[in-house]
Amino acid sequence: MVNMKHRSSSVPILSAADQLAYAELDRRLAVVRDRVRGVAKGHHTGFYLFGRPGTSKTYTVRKTLDELAVPYCYHDGHLTPIGLFDLLEEQHDRVIVLDDVSAIFNQQIALQLLLAALGNQPDESGTRIVKYRRSQRNEVVRFTGGVICVSNLDLQGDPIVNAVKSRVHYLEYDPTDEQLAALMRMVAVKGWPASSPVINPTEGLEIAEFLISESKKLDVRLDMRHLVDKAFPDYLQHRNGDAETHWKDLIRTTLEEHLLDLHHTPVKPRSRQDQKALEQQIVREIVGIYNTKDERLTAWDQRTGKSSRAFYRRLQEIER
Repeated sequence: MVNMKHRSSSVPILSAADQLAYAELDRRLAVVRDRVRGVAKGHHTGFYLFGRPGTSKTYTVRKTLDELAVPYCYHDGHLTPIGLFDLLEEQHDRVIVLDDVSAIFNQQIALQLLLAALGNQPDESGTRIVKYRRSQRNEVVRFTGGVICVSNLDLQGDPIVNAVKSRVHYLEYDPTDEQLAALMRMVAVKGWPASSPVINPTEGLEIAEFLISESKKLDVRLDMRHLVDKAFPDYLQHRNGDAETHWKDLIRTTLEEHLLDLHHTPVKPRSRQDQKALEQQIVREIVGIYNTKDERLTAWDQRTGKSSRAFYRRLQEIER
């Protein structure tokens, strides 16, 4: 068992190419930050941000709101229509951040609630009336806040979905791997965590470089969560003498686990209808992650083993 010592705390200098890539990325992030400010300051009622996972979408949204010192409510994961209404009621004058709740956009009641919450009123008061019938009585919320949705998936669907899209700013954020690599290096050279580093810049950059290199070897797309949430803690576990395995092997297994997940073929559900619904969801995920036809068809084959014709059939179904 090896206990690594701290290295020099001198700050490494990023290459000119990395600095340029990071500057390009930050220009794109500036638009994201401005859209968040627009909702926080009441200029707009909502913002839908989507793109590949692990690109710091949620981090950017929350950090911007924190810097503005704007009270907001963050909700992550499953949300029912009645849960959405209760959230609008409880947080009627705040910004609500809905993270990874794309399922609500497949529910007509939830869409109707969002339409009401995001619509501007003729009197320009900023108050939007949201109604929900429960226990044979109508409940009313006077909503003055804003809604920011963060998702890996594009919004595609019926006229109501399109109506929601028309009420908010709608932005795809899909940085290149070169830009994400530059971001990883920029985070690393600040030490981790930046507020009170226990990993110094030299160590951080070594970890980032290994993660970037191994991701390329395994053909796994770069993901900021692999660095911040997994690689840095793996390194610390090893450095503190709490691991039998070298930190590089721990990081490599994280990427291999991701690769196995991508190659996993789901067990067929019991009914044909369930199988169809599962395949439609897989198509939504693939379209949200990959941009080119070849990438999408490869991912489809890896996850289902089915033909390209089956992929396009499911794609047509979810676009109707």
